[in-house]
Amino acid sequence: MIHPEKAETPQHGAAGSLREPGSCLGVWLLLGVHAGLLVWSSLRQAPTVDEPVHLASGIRRLEEGRFDLNRGNPPLVGTLAAVPLLLVDHRTDWSRVPNSHSVGRDFLAVNGPRSFLLVRLGRWVCIPFSLLGGYVCFRWASELYGRGAGFVALILWCSCPNMIAHGPLITGDMAATALGLTAFYAFWRWLRAPSVEWAVMAGAFLGLAGLTKYVWVLLFLWWPVLWILWRWLHRHAPARPSKLKEIGHGLLILALSVTVIGAGYLFDGMFLPLDRFQVGKRVLQPLAHVPYLASWLASLPVPLPAEYLTGLDEIRQFLDATPFSYLGGKWLAGGVWYAYPYAMAVKVPLGTLSLFALAAFLSLRRRHPRAGKTELLLLLTAAAMLVFVTWSHAVQNLRYVLPVLPLGFLFAGKTARLLVGPRRIPGRLVAACLGWSIASSLMIYPHSLSYFNELAGGPRNGDRCLVECNIDWGQDLLFLKDWLDEHPEARPLHLAYFGRINPAFAGIADYSLPPAFGPEQPPELCPWHGPEWHAISINLTRGLGWEVPTPSGASPWVGGSKYQYYLPFSPVATAGYSIRIYHIDCAQANQVRKELNLRACLCEDDVP
Repeated sequence: MIHPEKAETPQHGAAGSLREPGSCLGVWLLLGVHAGLLVWSSLRQAPTVDEPVHLASGIRRLEEGRFDLNRGNPPLVGTLAAVPLLLVDHRTDWSRVPNSHSVGRDFLAVNGPRSFLLVRLGRWVCIPFSLLGGYVCFRWASELYGRGAGFVALILWCSCPNMIAHGPLITGDMAATALGLTAFYAFWRWLRAPSVEWAVMAGAFLGLAGLTKYVWVLLFLWWPVLWILWRWLHRHAPARPSKLKEIGHGLLILALSVTVIGAGYLFDGMFLPLDRFQVGKRVLQPLAHVPYLASWLASLPVPLPAEYLTGLDEIRQFLDATPFSYLGGKWLAGGVWYAYPYAMAVKVPLGTLSLFALAAFLSLRRRHPRAGKTELLLLLTAAAMLVFVTWSHAVQNLRYVLPVLPLGFLFAGKTARLLVGPRRIPGRLVAACLGWSIASSLMIYPHSLSYFNELAGGPRNGDRCLVECNIDWGQDLLFLKDWLDEHPEARPLHLAYFGRINPAFAGIADYSLPPAFGPEQPPELCPWHGPEWHAISINLTRGLGWEVPTPSGASPWVGGSKYQYYLPFSPVATAGYSIRIYHIDCAQANQVRKELNLRACLCEDDVP
């Protein structure tokens, strides 16, 4: 075990600990189990809402060399996911470019049931991102607190339901988390011992992270702040390199990251004037009263691809509208400061949260004092990201701050020292928290996307806390098909599915949409017509409007309040945890009608 006083020095890193056969075997075993969980999940989950968009845009980049789809997301993940599709038969429809979501829906429509296979192939390319993130988490924690800490951090990563949920998906969330963590680790290594090698690593991975999600624009501003803080914390260090040398390394990091981002867009549209882009005009706006300076800056060439900056413009335009986020049963407007702490409190296993708290207690007792400066950087980075995303006017879903979780795993790794300490009770407490975290996650696998901890009442009550991609992203369509196959009596069926793929492609073709009903309709109308079966996605019952697919291929828009009338009913079953199945007879319908003051349309057979 690495001595705590030496744990943060470069020569005592995880590389040394991995020379031991037991370390190598343990790491690869955990990563292998994690990979197996992700592969099985990729087979059982239907295409989620955003995956067809990423996949179709990736195919367009590879086949057409065009970056005009899905501009609000950088191209790395979608392009990599589309590579295996070049080797198999697939179809495309670009008639509705540049409407990204329409093109994604058309991609599913022209490929039909084969869409499930195409999405799975793309998912398997994305799985290595999660394995990379888990390995870096192990290595970094090992260098901070010792090899045992590395295993604690790795176990938390591999068993975390949020990592399992997003690990196999064709979205930028896991790639941004893994590559952002790797970039930050390389930057931290450079901070401790500045060298060209670590500067190159930091710059390359910062560029790759920038090709996954625009949130990492934050690091271009944040890393200089961390460098200044680190220099100040080590102002008395005798062997610190000169500021000029470190500034040169920083410019190398910047140049490499920009070059990697440019390569991701094939260097198309580089060095255009700043005022060609809306984001540039926003930068210049405060300088309008200094026309000469503004004019000079406006003509400066920007060393970034035009499509990358256009994507920033698209994100900015999208965020100009006030978003609504669902928290604790209410739809709230704008950035809510407690949204992400609340989401973590209900979506992260309580065993993991307990380890976070125990690690904080150890920090107060000044355990691992030489890691304290790194812990400060981790804490400040997590806080900066939470603030940045909260007030960016994005709809506040936990996946947008997924990169914060591994920083917590690193911090929780320090509790590993209690496992081998002289006192048994603290060690048993750590082991119990780890076991609790693992069991809580695996008990609902492979429905990890819908995970909620015991504090929230579990996934069956998760929609009381959060909705959208936190619980229902269209992933449970195949589980509904399995349930219908086991219950042929569940006919006729009304189905309202929150997803983009036609349920008929999964073998669910014999259904109709449930009748839409809202508070603005007259009381003589009612949505029920006797004993019927209904399968409704949770998002629709909680007031989220959607283009609900029908067997014919049409997708009529159903307003947010049209299916909320299902909330008073108790489901007889669920498909996964995101689709509730109801069998509504006259007695149940009449009871709810009375509660809604709809007595005029009671079922005649049951009128008292």
